[in-house]
Amino acid sequence: MQKLGVIDLGSNTTRLIVMAYEPGHCFRLTDEVSETVRLAEGIGPSRMLQPAPIRRAVEALRMFYSLCISTGVNEVIAVGTSAIREAANQADFWAALRTATPLDLRIISAEDEAYFGYLGAINALPIQHGALFDTGGGSTQVMAVADRKRTRSFSVQAGVVRFTEQFVQSDPISRTDLRRLRAAARDAFAPLDWLPDLSNGRLGGIGGTVRQLARIDQKQRAYPLERVHGYQLTREAVERITEELARRSRRERLQIPGMKEERADVTLAGAVIIAALMDRGNFPYLLVSGQGVREGIFYQHFLADQPQPLLNEPRQFSVLNLARLTHYEPEHCARVAHLSLSLFDQLAPLHGYGAWERELLGYAAILHDIGISVGYYDHHKHGEYLIHNATLLGFSHREIVIIASLVRNHRKGWGDLTAYSPILATDDETRIARLSAMLRLAEYLERSKSQIVRDVRVQIGDEIVIDVIADGDAHVEIWEASRRSGLLKRSFGREVQIRAT
Repeated sequence: MQKLGVIDLGSNTTRLIVMAYEPGHCFRLTDEVSETVRLAEGIGPSRMLQPAPIRRAVEALRMFYSLCISTGVNEVIAVGTSAIREAANQADFWAALRTATPLDLRIISAEDEAYFGYLGAINALPIQHGALFDTGGGSTQVMAVADRKRTRSFSVQAGVVRFTEQFVQSDPISRTDLRRLRAAARDAFAPLDWLPDLSNGRLGGIGGTVRQLARIDQKQRAYPLERVHGYQLTREAVERITEELARRSRRERLQIPGMKEERADVTLAGAVIIAALMDRGNFPYLLVSGQGVREGIFYQHFLADQPQPLLNEPRQFSVLNLARLTHYEPEHCARVAHLSLSLFDQLAPLHGYGAWERELLGYAAILHDIGISVGYYDHHKHGEYLIHNATLLGFSHREIVIIASLVRNHRKGWGDLTAYSPILATDDETRIARLSAMLRLAEYLERSKSQIVRDVRVQIGDEIVIDVIADGDAHVEIWEASRRSGLLKRSFGREVQIRAT
């Protein structure tokens, strides 16, 4: 695999990701480091970078570059955004950087910053139409999306560090300053007269402030997943957190579950900015993106042979990506998927499910054995863990829980779903049981991993009769499947007979 390091020097935080990848085939994150440098601190109307923030930023860049070199990274790309782009004394920064490290830093335009943020998020979130935004320390970029294509963008100097310094003059903030902060946020997005037209689509949020708000909301809700990417953050939640932050001093804000120390002083301004943007576009909620500018730069390399660096089917790709990284057996998994989906289609008169459930079952079939990469014993449980902690793109949290549960149940036993009740629908336990039963039966009909069983024919009467169509001796497969048919029997409430044709 090739290794690419991407460094994003923002106005508030500097971040590094290291991606190992085979172009167009698979990738994985191998390292991630972030450092709060507050480069925009004290920049003021003069647009002069201050000596202390310059030192912090240069030291972080030096360390990140050294880490990349020492870990065998093939190429390092470093970009700087709002604070350096607008600085009147860029020469001071360049002098300090060139003294400390040979790193080649590229200052990207607001347009490029919006584009890379768009690439990172659109490849990772289930958004076909709507808008994306990226709130950083110095500015916010807003992008319109139609058919996953970026159609227009807007940049404004409304960032969490900039607004904190301009409007948060007391601790806790005074009501007067809070009104001024909210008015400034509303004014910042007033020119976006096209944003309300996108409210029938989805809004995706990029940046550390969005992720911070999501973590706080998850803690307050006792949310069962620690996954932030893809989390649905409501407008009401943003307002509730804003009011709580406004009531507290910085020291008190540190006691809020989920609050990171380095963001305790800037999250209030960020929440107000995000609330104003949601109000401007009439969006009742946003989807949190764990990917942004750095990942967008990576996708440009990973998909360099394509006309545009867009994954055609992010969901399908990310499932195959995880399968490839865990050394799955393509022929075996393809046959399990075929048999599962054949059972699904023929049992449709009983379950009544549609294309959505069928898609999730197919993905679970591809991933059902990935836990073997950890160890054979309890590999169904290892697989569930891997899915919950993998980079799966374009899936909702509910869908991830369902896929992980199917993988957990594909061999034996039953995974307890109680903890996931805040995420699942009321009928999902039945849905998971029935889909798991089909996957389990398909797995045992492919017990020898030799593709002996070609297909099945299902007859539905007082009992479910499954005729096995085989290209050889399938006695072992039929025996195993019959032993494991209890879940199918219980979930559909009918006796099950499996026989050779």
